[in-house]
Amino acid sequence: MSKPSTSSFSAVITALRFPLIIMMVVAIHLISDKLTLPQWGAPNWLYIYIIEFLSHSLPRIAVPMFFFISGYYAFYKKDWSQRSIWTVELKKRVKTLLIPYLLWNSIYLVILLAKTQVGLRLGVGASAPFYITSFTQLLSYYWGDVIVYPLWYIRDLMVLCALGPILYQLFSWTRGYILLPLLVLFLIGWECGVAGFGTVSFFCFMLGGQLGTKQIDPLEVIQRVKYLAGVIAIGTVFTLPLLSGWAGYIVVHNIYILTGSASALLLMQYIGHRSPEVIQRLSDLNKYVFFIYAVHTVLLVNWARGIVFRVPFLSEEGSGAVLGYLLIGVLTLAFSFASYAIIKKIAPRTLAILSGGR
Repeated sequence: MSKPSTSSFSAVITALRFPLIIMMVVAIHLISDKLTLPQWGAPNWLYIYIIEFLSHSLPRIAVPMFFFISGYYAFYKKDWSQRSIWTVELKKRVKTLLIPYLLWNSIYLVILLAKTQVGLRLGVGASAPFYITSFTQLLSYYWGDVIVYPLWYIRDLMVLCALGPILYQLFSWTRGYILLPLLVLFLIGWECGVAGFGTVSFFCFMLGGQLGTKQIDPLEVIQRVKYLAGVIAIGTVFTLPLLSGWAGYIVVHNIYILTGSASALLLMQYIGHRSPEVIQRLSDLNKYVFFIYAVHTVLLVNWARGIVFRVPFLSEEGSGAVLGYLLIGVLTLAFSFASYAIIKKIAPRTLAILSGGR
């Protein structure tokens, strides 16, 4: 059997997963909450612009693209009207989503509780003591206010997969036109406020699902508007850091998600045409994606931030602030790879469970 082309949709998606997780780790989850809108002429305006660009603009396509990919393959060549399909898919999601989701949240809860108790016993206290005072609070850490925050993606994805048969019927009953009102809600940033039912996750999953149901190659669709999508993506991504706080920010932001995602797919396809070996190397890194996604927030980002900001030059107040920001990402990834290698060596079965069998 011949290998799939490095420019095919499946090859493009496999190669994209690692860069997308880098966007989430190195960018979105590293930014300090102290930053504000860049002010022209301010001493640190360039630093703030760069960090806003790297954290709140460029990588914002990552999570929506993961939902799109998940939706596409959830419905590709699958008839969800058959109960057997739903049963098989749910069993698969228990292993790949539910068990890792519960384990990683539980691990982080234990770490936070242990950190507080150790501090109290040593008499040094904790800068942010952590307690669980009720069963309701405990449950909220697994669903509403997910304690390992990035795992909200897994939470929403589990809900969408559980609703597979209903969504499949919606595609059939509405002939795909259900996407039009969802697109409007997505663009204006409307949210129902119910955990597990985010508009971004619902729309992007449904968009991928519609194409998957019809077995349409997304790359062929995007090719028709590639230049327009590219121009809009470039224009919006560089403008977004300057628009924080503006009433229309969310619309521009979500237009970028659509056009930026399309452009990312086409860029990876182009790389596949020109440098197939790059696609292969990125695909080889795919095995690390879920582990890095889950582990980086548990402790590694804070460790990396603590190490880097001990150097005055690299702190957020120092002249090397941008370098410090990037070093946090590099250290976080290094810690993630090291943790993966250690666990694989001493407890490979545990690693498989934590990674959902990936």
